[in-house]
Amino acid sequence: MLTDEKEDYLKVIYELSSDYEFVPNKLIAQALNIKPPSVSEMMTRLNQEGYIEIKPYKGVKLSQKGLDATLSLIKRHRIIECFLIASLDYKWNEVHEEAEILEHKVSDKFIERLDKMLGYPKYCPHGALIPRDNIIDDGYETIMQLDVQTAFELKKVDDEYQLLQYLSDQNVSIGDTLILIKKDNANNVVHIQTSNQETFIISFENAMKMYYAP
Repeated sequence: MLTDEKEDYLKVIYELSSDYEFVPNKLIAQALNIKPPSVSEMMTRLNQEGYIEIKPYKGVKLSQKGLDATLSLIKRHRIIECFLIASLDYKWNEVHEEAEILEHKVSDKFIERLDKMLGYPKYCPHGALIPRDNIIDDGYETIMQLDVQTAFELKKVDDEYQLLQYLSDQNVSIGDTLILIKKDNANNVVHIQTSNQETFIISFENAMKMYYAP
């Protein structure tokens, strides 16, 4: 049976697997702020239960069973986020922490009813695709791939509180048309113009967390 703790491990493995075929235990420990021996013990359990595969000296990756469980968890997380904004007047930078708690506590039946009530949304409030039928690739690319003086529609932003708060302060949200004005390589910042002709600056690191559809 998947406990809250095991589900958190699976999500971290999934998130790190975009950069690693087999995710090293050390990175999992860093992401969860847990001591490596505890991670090794949990990896053994998850392997025995069929949720991951272990490759000696390389790390771990999700099995199909583990991927299915993780996508189900991500789906419920993003549906809860949609509900919090649509029905409880939460802001987009406030929903993640609430959804992190609720995703472990509500039943599948509750999520199904919530999903139906919301009209089966395709995306979460941050523009991330809600997994359905194991479809998880939205095809978006980071705005750092754009040439300067290029207009783009903001499709997705990584779910990080400070970044979302900063964009809110600039009156920027998903679906807005923006222009990448300048890449300042000396200071590692990007200059972006809004539809109101106002300009704001964002770091290269945060620009890598903003996406458009090529």
